Amino acid sequence: MARKKNEILKHIEQAKMPHEQIRWSNAIVNAPVVYSLLERRMLYFLTGEVKHKYVEKNLGVPASWQDLYFHLTDKDLGLIGGKTNVLNTYEALSELGKKFVPVSFRNEKGELIFGRVHWVDTFFYNTETKLYDVRVSPEIMPYLIDISKSFTTFDLGTAMLLRSKYTQKFYELCSQFCGDFRYSDPAEEALGNMYKKRVIPFQMDVFRRIFNLEEVRDARTKRIITPASYQNYKDIKQNILEVAQKELYDLYSNGFSNLWFDYQEGAKKGRGGKVLSIVVYIYTKDNPKQGNALPWQKGDLPLDPFEEHRVEEKPKPMTAMQRLHANMWYGCPQDQQEYAVQALLARYLDKDEVIYYMRQIRLEARECSDSYVQVMQVIQEKEQQPKFKSGTKVYKHNNIVKFALQENLKEFGWSLSPMQKRRKSKKEVVEPDLFRQI
Repeated sequence: MARKKNEILKHIEQAKMPHEQIRWSNAIVNAPVVYSLLERRMLYFLTGEVKHKYVEKNLGVPASWQDLYFHLTDKDLGLIGGKTNVLNTYEALSELGKKFVPVSFRNEKGELIFGRVHWVDTFFYNTETKLYDVRVSPEIMPYLIDISKSFTTFDLGTAMLLRSKYTQKFYELCSQFCGDFRYSDPAEEALGNMYKKRVIPFQMDVFRRIFNLEEVRDARTKRIITPASYQNYKDIKQNILEVAQKELYDLYSNGFSNLWFDYQEGAKKGRGGKVLSIVVYIYTKDNPKQGNALPWQKGDLPLDPFEEHRVEEKPKPMTAMQRLHANMWYGCPQDQQEYAVQALLARYLDKDEVIYYMRQIRLEARECSDSYVQVMQVIQEKEQQPKFKSGTKVYKHNNIVKFALQENLKEFGWSLSPMQKRRKSKKEVVEPDLFRQI
């Protein structure tokens, strides 16, 4: 055990990436594994650079193609692949632009479109400055900047430590579902079974797609792009599940990862037949495995994916008016309510937007004296949401404008449309959602 820990510590010493949180849209997290270990580390590194250059400064997707360039050094390549592995990392970087992420989406007419897009679309090496110039594809940037929903946050330092492309994917997936996520299965719930939090059943066809194990053919020519691999469960268990579990568990038990996972076979096709699903159990520092905190092995008590069987009557949710009456501002003088609303809007909106919305709210207040409290109520409820609390300034602004004021106020029978700003130029128009799952 001491030797194993020393090996891990030596690996940690070689990889000195900072432990900071980065975000990917779930559309990227759920895309198939098409990149090698070093290539995916490069994507993690570039995401960190995008964060520092744009996200932390609350900047949107850049309109100029020149702003999409990032300049890397041999020191950066040493951080990504190891000091003694700079040439291999360079080769991985130079090959990155040749690979596509497979995508599918429906256009405005509802037509199904298949395609492939780049993460990196241009690469140069300057023989004088010794700089590597990498241009991140504009199709990818919206999924790294100003992500307003369906995103996954994970630790850059931990991700850069991983030594298998399959462990990388498992770390991303576990990070996606490690919070309060609870998988819902109507068929099981009809039988009185409710999945525990952080327990995820993966159907094998979905698992094989995400891990790029199935045969992939071109939609037009039907030519095979990627042949099928690991076609039986035994191969998947040996080459993916066991490898990823061991690596994440070793890092977790030595304090270098915030999560790990257990797994078991799910449903089978007939008695002793083909495995149709895999059930994954995600454990974190805040929600550790109870009892024997080791990977499950034959002879241990069976893992149970469901909550204890008990029927609890769910409390009836409060109506909008009941929540309103419970608000501390309800019944206060209207001039105090007005002042409070203005201060609350100023936390998240620009000055001209505050003026615009206050004018609309005052008009509504002439018809309904509770209008000010209703605005406070929808904003305060938005502030209690975990994703809102951890969101960027841009994310909070968009949530207040697009959801709290435009959608949530409809509970009270009215709504506030966003202030119309200048139209964006063609260069500023965001590309369609290429990664939306069909």
